[in-house]
Amino acid sequence: MLLTVKTSTANILGNPETPNSITNNDSQLLYGEQFQVEKEHGVYVYGHSILDGYKGFVERDQLVHDAPATNSIVKIRSSHLYQEPSFKSRPVKRVSFSSRLAVTETIKDGFVQLRNNQWIFAAHIAPIENFKMPDDLAQTAHMFLGTPYLYAGRSSYGIDCSGLIQQIMIAHGHDCPPRDAKDQENAFGQKVSSDKLQRNDIVYFKAHVGIMLDENQILNATARHMTTLIEDVRNLEKIYEGITHVARL
Repeated sequence: MLLTVKTSTANILGNPETPNSITNNDSQLLYGEQFQVEKEHGVYVYGHSILDGYKGFVERDQLVHDAPATNSIVKIRSSHLYQEPSFKSRPVKRVSFSSRLAVTETIKDGFVQLRNNQWIFAAHIAPIENFKMPDDLAQTAHMFLGTPYLYAGRSSYGIDCSGLIQQIMIAHGHDCPPRDAKDQENAFGQKVSSDKLQRNDIVYFKAHVGIMLDENQILNATARHMTTLIEDVRNLEKIYEGITHVARL
């Protein structure tokens, strides 16, 4: 059974018996993403994300059956869904960058109507088919600057280091990389030396990853500061006891 996320985000839990503790096997789904159910488990369903294959348990109430096929994607950091095509209408839901939407051809006052009769500002979305952000990966990464750190997060409301890289790769038309940093190494790009880093290089440390803005500055989502910020890569190299891998696309 294929279900679709109807909430702003939906957590994938590695262990549903301890829902208040985030485990190493947790992740997150965004609005409009699909989840393949394999079995029922109380108030949860067990299965995997269609996007990246991540397995776990999701609360059934966060998913909907027979949702219309999505055809658009949120292309800015976040937006709102409204009941009416007006900026004075109270928003009913927030949607993060890369959320999927089923959009009609009805446009009014700059808003476009969704198939569930809600509205979103038309300039905030793009057709999902062949969607690709401009070539500069670091520019897309910079959009997440200041996003709170959230272990297992994948959205503009909270994100972790590997979730950030995964979102960047997807937004630039590359095959969806694995969810976790340890699995992303060697999954894409060409391995290069850490001696001559440059903009858009993706740099891996032990259980951590970030993206270079230039030869010295790296943008990363980190629990050390509980935010997404820019740091000197050589400082991170000391903190994490060395660079383990550098991928260049």
